[in-house]
Amino acid sequence: MSTTALILISLFVCSCVAVELIGKDRELLEDSVTGPIVQMHFRGIDKSIITLMQFVTLDSVASIYFPLIMQRPYLSVFFLGLIVVISIGLMNLVTAAVLENAMQAAVQDAEAEKSAMLNTVKDAIPELLKIFQSIDKDNSGILTHDEVESVEVDILPKKFLQTVHVNSMLELFDYLDVDQTGELTREEFIEGLLDLCLRDMPLPWVQMLKLLHLILGMSKRIDTHLEVLRSRQTQTAVVLPSAI
Repeated sequence: MSTTALILISLFVCSCVAVELIGKDRELLEDSVTGPIVQMHFRGIDKSIITLMQFVTLDSVASIYFPLIMQRPYLSVFFLGLIVVISIGLMNLVTAAVLENAMQAAVQDAEAEKSAMLNTVKDAIPELLKIFQSIDKDNSGILTHDEVESVEVDILPKKFLQTVHVNSMLELFDYLDVDQTGELTREEFIEGLLDLCLRDMPLPWVQMLKLLHLILGMSKRIDTHLEVLRSRQTQTAVVLPSAI
């Protein structure tokens, strides 16, 4: 809306300038070549606006400005500015507005698709629990490498297989088993699958993020242990001189 208003305002202002510069020029009106052009295109705001609409699309405008520039060379500055501002600048602005609207629509579609996927995933949690229980033969609440090895990947719901592209359950197990313990709890299995479905990134990237999170947790624990060691070292340093 604002782009359309800007174009109309620019056309109106340029039309007023064109009427003053060209439409009221007596020599141009009396000339046998430029007279008909001025009468047809620049004798009034309405005619001038319609003419400048041709400059927006660059529709056969050379036959209009060329004879006028031959008579009045300074008009080349006006027509050059007209082409740059209206034909190129405003059309680029229109293109940018169209692209912005398209990008916003794409973002809204992606959000709607993600919301629909989230609802679908939530509805699939009971089914994932049943799958986990069917794989967990010893009912220990933990999946092992051996238990997963004999299971076909088709056991997973189709909506998950469309998002999570894996060739076997062992491959999926390795991705979910980030800390490489060889075991998956019920929470790790279900939350890992949901996380893979909702994240719009390849599986190796998801695993890398989990590894970084794991490393961060380990570094915090190391910092805690180091603080304890420093505290004990300080206490020892205080006690030793006293004992001596």
